[in-house]
Amino acid sequence: MGFTQELVYCATLIGVQSGGLGFWVRAIVAFLGSAILLATLALAGLLLWVLLDSRRLVSTAKSPRSVIGRPLLFPATLTHTRVSPVKNKFSHRVFLIGIPIGLRGHIGPFLSIDQDGSTLRYITLLRRFFTWFAFDPARYLQRGDNENGLREKLDRFLRSQNKDPARWPYAYLLSVPSFLWWERSVVSFWYLYTPSQELDAMIMEINNSFDEKRNVLFKLEPQSNQPMTEINDLKREPEYLDEEKSVMSLSSLPSARFYKGVLEKGIFASPFERVDTPISTRVIDPVQISLFKPTAAIANVVSTTLAGESRMVAGLSCREPPIDPVNMTAVQLAKYIFLWSFHTTLTTPRILFQALKIQYIQGLMQMMDRPTIQPGSIARHPTSIERRLEPFWRAFLSRCVERFPEPLELTYIPSKSISNDHVCLVSPSSSLRAHMAAKRLTVEAVDPGFYARIVHYADIWEGISHEQQQEGSCADTTSSPLVVSDLDLLRKLVFPLQQRTSAIPVELGLTLANFLAWCRGSRSQMDSFVLSSTAPFLHSRYTECVLRLGVLHRFALNFQLLLWTYEVLARV
Repeated sequence: MGFTQELVYCATLIGVQSGGLGFWVRAIVAFLGSAILLATLALAGLLLWVLLDSRRLVSTAKSPRSVIGRPLLFPATLTHTRVSPVKNKFSHRVFLIGIPIGLRGHIGPFLSIDQDGSTLRYITLLRRFFTWFAFDPARYLQRGDNENGLREKLDRFLRSQNKDPARWPYAYLLSVPSFLWWERSVVSFWYLYTPSQELDAMIMEINNSFDEKRNVLFKLEPQSNQPMTEINDLKREPEYLDEEKSVMSLSSLPSARFYKGVLEKGIFASPFERVDTPISTRVIDPVQISLFKPTAAIANVVSTTLAGESRMVAGLSCREPPIDPVNMTAVQLAKYIFLWSFHTTLTTPRILFQALKIQYIQGLMQMMDRPTIQPGSIARHPTSIERRLEPFWRAFLSRCVERFPEPLELTYIPSKSISNDHVCLVSPSSSLRAHMAAKRLTVEAVDPGFYARIVHYADIWEGISHEQQQEGSCADTTSSPLVVSDLDLLRKLVFPLQQRTSAIPVELGLTLANFLAWCRGSRSQMDSFVLSSTAPFLHSRYTECVLRLGVLHRFALNFQLLLWTYEVLARV
């Protein structure tokens, strides 16, 4: 990003010195023409490389391992059928790839699986960067924690749900891969298997159009609506996936053709559905190719009312059995690349088109506004300002706990898009009065925008009170940006520090306090805390954030790209 900024700065400086609109017109035309030409040549070269290079699986894992299943391509059709309160149906093609969790490596330049760039050599890293399809561990489950791959991220998630990872030593992921440098997957399915290799549970990783996500773990039960004698030709012999024989593939052992489960969605996934909509699902074991039929859905997700009536059914089906990319010919691979690659980039436009069609063309339903996410969900990616302001809110809570006279244990949960840590703060009196039970308080900043808003309130407690109020959205009546377990206890905690933090005196001239007040148009108690209770070297960082927020709100219409443009011009 820094190199790109420097290029933009240099181009802007040359343009200013050259003067005239003609320079900018010629520069933009030349840049766009060169970019399109280079992109076309690079794409053609990469496609030729994908088709001609070897498609054998190469493991980059440091030790031998056993996994369940093998990489498979799923050319699927996703069908949305709304049955209540109005009837509507549409379908579109979607390309899914299934990978065993624990497998790390690549199949030529066609598919990269769970490779962390920080641990790869330069040539391998370059190959990963120019892979046609990829499974990047950064995309899945909790954000961050990518160093040890998908298996470690899965284990950490299970432990966060108070589950023992040893209960499910095998897992299989079915998801839309990233295509070159584009990535968008509405739902990813994690199939969890017991030590006896039977499908037992699932994680449904739901991503909405607002860059928010929720990972829901739920139990699966066999649905024995057909005799086991019909489930035949199950491959049970293990086999090695690579020539070095370092990755052994095990077959799953299903006890039924279908498995079913029930979950609470907990996220604003559809503009026409409430957040608390219950969901029932029915899936088949994706590892068993013999179970696939063109007429049967590999996954059915049904949204229901609280009374149990169906509202919408999303069915995922394959017209042909999954395909092993290692055994494909160049002709077959070319066919799949041309037929399916660009379908993956059209998911969001299709969803938006259908939503607009239902509301404005057909006039069937009314879209609801997006609510704040619920605790446990992962918010959108934070802006650089929000990320840099979070430590000041953490420092404020820490100072409040340090000054609290009673035994107290405060658990602060930052926005999950910033950190996955739970910060435990203990008052000094907790150790001095060990005979007394400590009071417990939990404070969770669900929305990363909270960190940018709290610095604008003249009174910190007024800001806390406002941010923790339930918004009363039609989609979710209980959501709020700040979740507090005991509001009265938090008030007792905050008030003493507020009283000790003296107001910034009004002085004439250019002072840091006056500059901060000018940036936002008013004074803030958070300014007083930062200037009086934090290290001096942090004051410039805080001031920069407040200044950028002021420019963002007043002159950039809250658009980060416009703010970045102003910063480029300011550097010139």
